[in-house]
Amino acid sequence: MEYLSAAGDLREAATRLFAALRRLDEAGLDLIVAEAVPEEGLGRAIMDRLRRAAAGSGPG
Repeated sequence: MEYLSAAGDLREAATRLFAALRRLDEAGLDLIVAEAVPEEGLGRAIMDRLRRAAAGSGPG
């Protein structure tokens, strides 16, 4: 389990997002579940990145 920001700070979450996705990907997990954030301001960029990561997943 990864927490990008215990305080719910979107700046902190955005900063930690890429490293967390790399760690989870390298762990060879079958599924990664992410909680959505409001798509306002920085939240829009975070959700865009999560969608792009999800689009590249799955059997290939």
